[in-house]
Amino acid sequence: MKELSGSVGLAISTLSGYEKKENEKGSRKPKIENWHKLADFFGVTVEYLQGQRNDNCKHHSKEELQYFNALKYGYCPYCGHKLCK
Repeated sequence: MKELSGSVGLAISTLSGYEKKENEKGSRKPKIENWHKLADFFGVTVEYLQGQRNDNCKHHSKEELQYFNALKYGYCPYCGHKLCK
């Protein structure tokens, strides 16, 4: 968490608030600019972080991801992100 905090410029307490469920005390939702900082840090899209897509990896083309799926990896062998079936 310390590395993430330093890299994206957000306080550890802010990041901890993002981890909590909505009904938990101290929970927070990131502002759009913070979603982008987090997505850049992890090498994924904002949609992926928000759980809207699970097949997205910014590092590889759609064709590469389809190839990985065809090999039945279920994940990107380079970055470890889960792929859609």
